[in-house]
Amino acid sequence: MRPITSTCRSTLNESHFTSYSQNMALYVSRQVASAVVYGDTVEHSTYRGRIDEITRFHAANVLQDLLVLLRMHLGTGLSYLCFLSLRGMSPHPAAASPTCVLLTGISPVGYLSAPLHAHGLRILGPWCALLTTDRPSNRLEAQANTLLLCNWKTNALFKLAGIHPDQVDDFNLLNSRTLAVVHRTSNPSQLILRLYDVTFPSHLSSSGCVRLRLSLRLPRIEDQVSISLSRMILPRALQEQALQSHQRPREVFPPNSGIMALSIPLAMGIEKARLDIAIDVGTLLSIARGNDISDRTMLWREWGPKTSRVFFIDEVLCAEGDVEPLQDVEGYRIAFSTNVDCSDSRNRISDEHSRPAAFILDFNPASIRWARQEEKAGRGLHGALITEPSVLRPGRLLAEEVISSLPYTRTMLEGYLPQHQIRLSRDEVVYPANPAQGSQLHNVYSFA
Repeated sequence: MRPITSTCRSTLNESHFTSYSQNMALYVSRQVASAVVYGDTVEHSTYRGRIDEITRFHAANVLQDLLVLLRMHLGTGLSYLCFLSLRGMSPHPAAASPTCVLLTGISPVGYLSAPLHAHGLRILGPWCALLTTDRPSNRLEAQANTLLLCNWKTNALFKLAGIHPDQVDDFNLLNSRTLAVVHRTSNPSQLILRLYDVTFPSHLSSSGCVRLRLSLRLPRIEDQVSISLSRMILPRALQEQALQSHQRPREVFPPNSGIMALSIPLAMGIEKARLDIAIDVGTLLSIARGNDISDRTMLWREWGPKTSRVFFIDEVLCAEGDVEPLQDVEGYRIAFSTNVDCSDSRNRISDEHSRPAAFILDFNPASIRWARQEEKAGRGLHGALITEPSVLRPGRLLAEEVISSLPYTRTMLEGYLPQHQIRLSRDEVVYPANPAQGSQLHNVYSFA
């Protein structure tokens, strides 16, 4: 990567933002706001909802100028989706209706809506997806997980059954045919990544359907370890596959490619760590397509070593206000910060010792081939090429040996502070400059 500087970056001087793409930044904290850069100028827009409502989840798709909010009324518990234009925070002109009410049934009180237990909000083309859990009143009954689909261009709403009843941590759509869900089994030390075949409602299938394709066991954790809610991050580029060819950016990735990242927080007493897993999406889908047995379960050693790279991160140096190490994913790249004790030999991200650092990890096969050619020619690299397998031994939070070998290149970002958020777009990585250096700009790198 080569650094670039631009004075217009001073217009993006907010401290926290959730996404950055094509000169557009989206900020979500107590309020929802966007900033769009046009050369030297910037346009700020803010969504001002009712004070008796909260935003539970949000999702954005810059290519469709779309921001979707899951809003909930504090008095009644009523939930609804709100469809906004990112550039003006006004109702999206292509939406059939500004909102879509999500009816979950009526509570015994009669005038209150039953709570909507959602596990996130995703956008794929015209579809907004929520994975919800209906918790039974009788403890002997199993809970029911449902894929809730809303077509924001028609306001049609569908509920699809077929999701395994195990507890849900997170979910995402790999493409228009495959749903990925991180489940927590009855054994609390075992997480499972399940892949489902999804048929969206259409003229061929008026209601749609979901069918379990494959269950992939993630590395097993020791029984006494507490596992917090895990996260799944997919590259936004995968959303582009649902668009028409004239809507896509000039540079597009091959279909069904990129990196999926999982982040699993672990704790035992005062010891805290994260197990962060980078998974090649193309290889993952090929495993699913090659599986002829519906609902087959594969152990980690059967699928994980060649498909992934696993990082065990000790969080002994994390302070209050520091951001999570796994920050953003776009295409084959991961933005990663190490506000941790890097002296642990099992941490393969940083060779630094006990100081904040941030990196871009690039798993693109083309980047790997280029780096190998540079090394072979003796020209050297601005960073490092990691090809040897990593081995995490059992006995410290992990209950089994974890081997992973997906190659990647690693580039260090200059001027990083542990409270900085890093965001990736197709062409750039953006994070705030160090204010101690007297700069009000964002650091911006382009991918050469």
